[in-house]
Amino acid sequence: MTVKIDSTEPNVFPYVEGVDVHDAGRNAEVILGTKIEGELIPVTIKLSYQQAEALADLLEPFRKS
Repeated sequence: MTVKIDSTEPNVFPYVEGVDVHDAGRNAEVILGTKIEGELIPVTIKLSYQQAEALADLLEPFRKS
């Protein structure tokens, strides 16, 4: 599945509670804690290290201050 995250599309994850990254050998597992219909749901995405870094940059504007 491909998810496009930018300022022109609806935000797939309306509110990200937290982001965690784990080393998974040659890849990274990015775990997003997001609320869907009021319930905290972990979403795990397996990415290359380069993709994980790019995703972190894209998600920065959505971080809770």
